[in-house]
Amino acid sequence: MPVPTTSGGIPPGKEGMVDNLRALAASVAAYLSARLQLAGIESREAGVHYLKILALLGVAVFGVVFGYIFLCLAAVFLLHNLLKVDWIWILFGAAVFHLIVAAAAVLIAKARFPKAVFSATIAEFKKDQTWLNTPTTKPH
Repeated sequence: MPVPTTSGGIPPGKEGMVDNLRALAASVAAYLSARLQLAGIESREAGVHYLKILALLGVAVFGVVFGYIFLCLAAVFLLHNLLKVDWIWILFGAAVFHLIVAAAAVLIAKARFPKAVFSATIAEFKKDQTWLNTPTTKPH
């Protein structure tokens, strides 16, 4: 009857620690390789998926911008026909209105900008840095 052997041809119970560690490292490497290949496949699929979503969002933004422009032009035509006001004054009013809205948005964004982000994480890093810089005494 043949004696069972390990993958290296060594009888069971006769392997050394180095052989066991080598086999463990090979198993871990194979496992990580398989997981990285799977992650690569999934990341390519996710990239294509998100690229499609980004393209659709671009088309949507394009449509919204042109829809808004045409809506503004329609409002200018409507006001000109209803109020019999000269075109230049209606366009001037629309421009001033849009500049006021844009300035208000900038001011609101500027007011929120100095707000710290990741404040809890930064506080933890500062605690860690203080702890690392604190001298310790060695017990005798």
